[in-house]
Amino acid sequence: MKKESTVLVTGGAGYIGSRLVPKLLAAGYRVRVLDALYFGNGLEGLLNHPGLEFIKGDIRDPALVETSLQGVDTVVHLAAVANDPSFNSAPELGQSINIDCLPHLMSSAKRLGCRRFIYASSASVYGVNAEPFVDERQPCVPITDYNRFKADGEKILFELTDSSFETVAVRAATVCGWSPRQRLDLTVNILTASALARGEITVFGGSQYRPNVHIGDLTRLYTMLVERESLGEVSGTAINVGYENHTVTDIASQVKEIVDRYFRTNVPITTTHSDDVRSYRLDSRRVQQTLGFEFIFSIRDAIVEICEQWQSGNFKDSGDVLADIRYHNVRNMLHNDWSFQASGGASC
Repeated sequence: MKKESTVLVTGGAGYIGSRLVPKLLAAGYRVRVLDALYFGNGLEGLLNHPGLEFIKGDIRDPALVETSLQGVDTVVHLAAVANDPSFNSAPELGQSINIDCLPHLMSSAKRLGCRRFIYASSASVYGVNAEPFVDERQPCVPITDYNRFKADGEKILFELTDSSFETVAVRAATVCGWSPRQRLDLTVNILTASALARGEITVFGGSQYRPNVHIGDLTRLYTMLVERESLGEVSGTAINVGYENHTVTDIASQVKEIVDRYFRTNVPITTTHSDDVRSYRLDSRRVQQTLGFEFIFSIRDAIVEICEQWQSGNFKDSGDVLADIRYHNVRNMLHNDWSFQASGGASC
C-alpha cells in the first residue's frame, strides 16, 4: 500500500497494537486507532504524533465504525476479548465483540472502499490436533466459543474477498515479549513475571506443547501485510504465525536459566497437575515461503526484554504484578464486572 494511505487499527492501544502502531507510523502511514481503552492505553506517548488519529469508541457502534472507516485503505482488526479465560469471564460480551459485530465491520470496510482487511485470528482455531505439526491445511476443530468465533470470523471475511478487497487471517501462536500495554497472562510472560516477582516458577502439567511468537515478529508481519503491493495467493486465506514450539516445561527452563543468570539467583521450578489438554505444534512454513517472512526474535529474547523492563523499574508502581489488573485481562474484566457492560470495546 502507498505510504500516504490511511490504516485503521482496531484495538490499536492494546498489547499488540501499541507495538504495531509505532511501526506503521515510522513506515510513513497515517494511522487511525479505534479503541475503547478498557485495558488502558499503550499509545499515551504517541498521542501527539502528527500521523496518528485516535478515536475512543466501540467497534459495536455501527455509526462510529462507518465514521472510522472513511478514507481508510487497510484495516488491521485486532480488537477482541482475547483468549479463552478472558472470553469465559464474560461470554455474552465476548460474543458481541468477537463475532456479532464483524459482519457489519467487514462488509462496511469493503463498501466504503477499503482495499485490504487483515484479521487477527488465532492458532487456537485448530483445537486439539493429533498431527505432529499443524499447518493451514488442517481443519479447524474449535473446542471453545472463543476458538469457534475466531474461525467464524475468518469465514465471514473470506466470503467478501475479491480482486478489489484483499483479505487475510493471521493465526498467531501465543504472543510473548514486552509492550507498552503489557500483558503478563501469556505463557512466557507469566512464567517470567513469576520468577521475578515471587522467586519461583510453577508449571501446571508441563508436557503440553505451546507454539509462541515474539511480539516484535508478529508486528513486523502485520506491517509487511500492510506494505505489500499485493497479497497474491495469500488473499482469502489464513496464515500460521508461530516461531518456536516448546513444552511448558522447556519454556520454564529457559526462564529459569535467563533469570538466574540475569539476577544471580536460583529460581526453583515446581510442577503440579493440570487438566489442560491443549497441546499442538504450529507449522509456519507457508508465511516464510509464500511471503518471504523471516522470524528473528526468540522466546529467549522475550524473557530478556521483560527482565530488562523489570530491572529498569517499569513495574515498580505495582504492589504485586501477578495480581495487578493492568497486566491480566481476566482480573481486569472481573474487577470491572464486564459481564454487565452494556457497551464498550476491547483491545487485543
